[in-house]
Amino acid sequence: MNKELIPDSFKKLVNFNLFLSCMSNQEKFLQNDEDDILFTYNLYSQNVKHEESIEELLYVDMLTKLPNRAKLIKDVQNDHLGIISLAIVDINAFKEINDFFGHKIADNILKGVSNLIIDLTEKYEDKVLFYKFPADTYCLANLELTNEEFENIIIDIDTTLDKRVFHEEEHEIDVSVTSGITFSTKNNKLITADIALQTAKKDHKSHLVFYDELDNFQEFKSNMEWTKKLKIALEKDNIIVYFQPLVNNQTMKVDKYECLVRMVVDDKIISPFFFLEVSKKANQYDKITKIVIEKSFKEFENLPFEFSVNVSYEDIEDPGFLDYIKEKLNTYNVASRVVWEILEDEGIKNYDVLLHFIDEVKALGCQVAIDDFGSGYSNFEHLLKMNIDYLKIDASLIKHVATDENSYQVVKTIMEFAKSLNLKTIAEFVENEEIFNITKELGATYSQGYYFAPPIAKPNLYNFHALAQPTCTV
Repeated sequence: MNKELIPDSFKKLVNFNLFLSCMSNQEKFLQNDEDDILFTYNLYSQNVKHEESIEELLYVDMLTKLPNRAKLIKDVQNDHLGIISLAIVDINAFKEINDFFGHKIADNILKGVSNLIIDLTEKYEDKVLFYKFPADTYCLANLELTNEEFENIIIDIDTTLDKRVFHEEEHEIDVSVTSGITFSTKNNKLITADIALQTAKKDHKSHLVFYDELDNFQEFKSNMEWTKKLKIALEKDNIIVYFQPLVNNQTMKVDKYECLVRMVVDDKIISPFFFLEVSKKANQYDKITKIVIEKSFKEFENLPFEFSVNVSYEDIEDPGFLDYIKEKLNTYNVASRVVWEILEDEGIKNYDVLLHFIDEVKALGCQVAIDDFGSGYSNFEHLLKMNIDYLKIDASLIKHVATDENSYQVVKTIMEFAKSLNLKTIAEFVENEEIFNITKELGATYSQGYYFAPPIAKPNLYNFHALAQPTCTV
């Protein structure tokens, strides 16, 4: 077969060498080079179509055919695209519409709102991008418009919907929205747009705008307060660990826990949401990681459970971090039960450093999990190079798996992908029985979420097999 006639893009396919091997065994069936080329292109076109279908599944909302949240996250990272502001638009009381009128009419409402926004933004052509998030949420990305022009689009959407009545079967349905807009110049647009949305809902406003000026002052003030609280907590040994159980979906027993950092302030348990990023700015983050490792190892040394500890790329690139792990593994006999849970995100600068860390801890007898897979930063190609044991599916997909077809299909694809690599899967954010049943049916190995138990102060032996509505009270 003439290899020079095969397109370079085909040669880049993962299975090209396998293809050549197969072809060498099939030479007796091929009459000449033209047959070779035809066979090559047929197989190539099938792979291209398969890649296109995966691309569509990962980045397109199945109901509206709009780009989805994962596509937005990818676009936000694209410096050449230049997204300068974002707006998140959320349909009010959509759950009630869904419950009262049913899924079919609710889906028609979602498509109707999509079409309305498309009509209102059509005149801006490529200056505004439009995305469909899971459930009842949309997002608009501004590439060129002024802040005033972009905000006026959101106001126009709101006022137009106020005048519009959706006619579905024999029903007349009024729809309203709440929106959050961010004009932040930082790399936090999706977060700040969501903060604006939640604040607008809380204050019963149609929309709210997040500005850097307000953010800078409030962030500085908040950081100073939390830095002080963090310093006191470190001095008083008030950085503690909570433990959330992972339920084996076959046995319905808990045989794993995730170790989660907490801080005690005035006898209250504080979520890491309030202090973890602050700890990085205050150069205290490495201390917190080491405290969690030490306390988790000590807690589980004489318990029968596997347990996972979260580590970031900042931890991994620290030259002394592996030595610290080795030191603690020599002190505590837990190596075979430790799972290092790594978040694969945009902060990873050098994958060779990450791969080296994985190989080193695996050589020590530990296991490795990739956290939040499917969040938008996830990379299937990188995953193929990683010697890991678990794939933890992102909560933003799991929590919508029962209500959003796109989330369901992405979770299904990830499950099948993991199975092909012999990886165990963990569904996090399992909040109710419906989500649990769906993820179990799709093949999730473990479930984690408030349906079974919140994070707790002490690991316990649980058996949820006989419980119709399992709960765990702290």
